[in-house]
Amino acid sequence: MTPRVSGALLLLVLLALFATPPLATAATADTVSAQQTTGTPAPVAENTTFALQIQSNGDAKWTITDTYALDESETESFRDTGEQFADDGEAVWLPAFREAKDEASTVTGREMEITDVDRRYEVSDRRGQLILEFTWTNFAVVTSENVVVGDAFNSTDGTWFGTLTADQRLVISPPAGYGVESAPSAVDDGKLVFEGRRTFEPGYLSVVYTGEQPTTETPTGTPESIFSGIGSAWIGGVVLMLLLVGAVGYMFKTGYTDGLPSIAAGTDDEGDDSTGTAAATSDTTASDDVDVELLSDEERVERLLEENGGRMKQARIVSETGWSNAKVSQLLSSMDDEGRIDKLRIGRENLISFPDEDITDFDE
Repeated sequence: MTPRVSGALLLLVLLALFATPPLATAATADTVSAQQTTGTPAPVAENTTFALQIQSNGDAKWTITDTYALDESETESFRDTGEQFADDGEAVWLPAFREAKDEASTVTGREMEITDVDRRYEVSDRRGQLILEFTWTNFAVVTSENVVVGDAFNSTDGTWFGTLTADQRLVISPPAGYGVESAPSAVDDGKLVFEGRRTFEPGYLSVVYTGEQPTTETPTGTPESIFSGIGSAWIGGVVLMLLLVGAVGYMFKTGYTDGLPSIAAGTDDEGDDSTGTAAATSDTTASDDVDVELLSDEERVERLLEENGGRMKQARIVSETGWSNAKVSQLLSSMDDEGRIDKLRIGRENLISFPDEDITDFDE
C-alpha cells in the first residue's frame, strides 16, 4: 500500500470518528485504548445503558453500563480490561460527560460538578460489564413541589445528548416519593425508557416530577412545655365557650332574640300556612348548604364534578381544593381504580369525569 493510500484511509477514519456523537466517540476511543494496553483483542460491545436516577435535591446519579458478549477465550482477557478500567482515572465515557457538564453549566448558569465517581466491572457466564457511576450535581431544578429535568441536556449548540445508537438506551427514573406530572413520552412505573436508534431535538428530554418536600420540623421544648401549651389551648377554648353562652344570655335578656330562628316554627297544627312554608324552605336551604369540611376527599371531588357538569380538568381540581398536585394525582388515580371517576389524558392535561360521562363536546 502506498503512503498516499494509507493517508486517505486514516483521513476517512478520523472523519468517521468526528461524525460520531461525542459520547459514542468516547466509548470507541477508550475501547481501543484498552485493547492496545492489554495486547489482546477487545470484546464486542453488545449494548450500553445510560441509567439516570434523579434525586429530590436536584442531583442526578448516573450509571452507565457497557455490556460485552464473551466466549470462553475472552473471559480472562476481559478481566484484565476490567482491572484497567477500574484503576483508570479517566475511564470510559467520563471525559465526554465532564465536557457535557461544562456545557450544561454554561447554558443553565448553575454550578455543576461530577462527583462520587466509581468504576467497576462484572464477569458472568459469557458476559462482561464495565460499569461507571457518578453524581452530577444540580442537574435538575427544584421548587417547593416539583423537580424539573431538562435544561441540563442543553448545550451551546443545542443538546449534547442528541443521539442513541441502535445498541444504546436511556432510562430516567424519578426521585423517591415523586410522580410524573409531565413527560415527553409514556412512563412505565415512573420511568422513561428510550431505545435506540433515535435522535432527540433540543428541549425534548424535559420531565416534571411532582411531590411534597419532606418537612424537618420537630416539636421543640420539654414535655412539660408541650403539655403546658395543650393546657393553654384547652383553657382558651373554655373561655371562648363561656363568652358565647354569655352573649346568648344577653340577647334573651335584652329582647334581641327576634332575629333568631324560632324553634317552635311550624309546630302548630292550626298555624299559618306561611309559617310552615318558611320552615320547609329553611330546611331545604339547610340541606343544600353542605359543610365541605365534613366531606371525605373523594366526596369533595365528586361534589366538584356535580357542580361543573360532571367533568373537570385535573389542574382546576387542584385550584378549587387548594391541595397539592401530588395529593390530587394520587387521589384521582385511586378513585379511577375504584371506578368512581374516569381519568383521561388529553395532551399534557388530565380530564376527570364521572364514568360514562359524554366528553366529546368538552371545551373548557
